[in-house]
Amino acid sequence: MGREFNKSKQDDIIKNKKIRAASKRRTATTVIIIFLICALLLTGAAWGTIAFIDANSMRVVVEKNNVGDISISKTADFSSPSTVLKMNGPEDISNITYDWILKNEVLGKEGDHHGDNYIAYSFFLKNVSDSDILFKSSIMLNYVSKDIERAVRIIVVEDEEKATCYAVTRSDGSPEYIAYDTDSKETQKPLPLGDSRLDELLGTNVTTPFSTDEPKDNNVLVFESADTFLAVEEVKKFTVLIWLEGSDSDCVDSIIGAKVNFEYNFRVTQADAIKP
Repeated sequence: MGREFNKSKQDDIIKNKKIRAASKRRTATTVIIIFLICALLLTGAAWGTIAFIDANSMRVVVEKNNVGDISISKTADFSSPSTVLKMNGPEDISNITYDWILKNEVLGKEGDHHGDNYIAYSFFLKNVSDSDILFKSSIMLNYVSKDIERAVRIIVVEDEEKATCYAVTRSDGSPEYIAYDTDSKETQKPLPLGDSRLDELLGTNVTTPFSTDEPKDNNVLVFESADTFLAVEEVKKFTVLIWLEGSDSDCVDSIIGAKVNFEYNFRVTQADAIKP
């Protein structure tokens, strides 16, 4: 009997060890599965974020408290008015030079009209309120990579009558020119004004500078306009043109594949405005 009891006890011990070992294996397997699922979810979220940020894109936005005052549209007939427009540019923006961008490829267009290596987008703003208003507009660089902002040029054309080109200030604090006659920093001179480009609307080959030294919430303010008058039912057209200026000495090989993401914002600053 004693031997049988001891044998039964040993069998129970062995059985318990097997149960504990199996339990540990199940626990380890569960932990690994949970870890892999979490890793997969995090990777997916990160990839989704990168995919969203990396798109060479722009959002045109009417501030929420101004809904009902101003409206935006990709077309002049306002067949599909909105308060948010989303533009996706070319997947990759390689350097070109301003001299290659002809005004007949930019003016007279609606919506997306990108070139192979530049962003071009036209949209319309309308006063849909019951009174004349004043509004401000601004462009904010939300994301840039590889110091792309050092070589980027942003032209805003208003009503196809007036244009302004924005660029980051040079290292010495002076404004950049829109383009140069060569990419050699030692010998380059400003590209002279011409007829086939937007020079007539720009009126100058000097850019309006903005700085990246004091970002706001990691975003960079390109410009903020003064108050602009807009009568009831009046429509204004805006065209945005963005490229990497190849003649800029900061346009180097290391920025190949860089991305840019920005927002064009509109807000009403005064209702019942009187035309200046």
